[in-house]
Amino acid sequence: MAVLQDGRMGHFDGSVQARYSHITPAMRHQFLAQLTRLWKAALDARLAMASHSPVVVLDRLLEARRKEVGE
Repeated sequence: MAVLQDGRMGHFDGSVQARYSHITPAMRHQFLAQLTRLWKAALDARLAMASHSPVVVLDRLLEARRKEVGE
């Protein structure tokens, strides 16, 4: 996963592993799926605290997540 993270961030650490590693479409898909799960878990945790936010962009994200989970 370090290679994926480095690639996503645009980093190159110069190690032998970095030189000979490559990111496959399956690795990229798995990494994005993990990030999505973390994002949704963060929104769910925020929803557990309060279902709305005075911050407009967060309130819209919470509303979309409520609809997604059927609340």
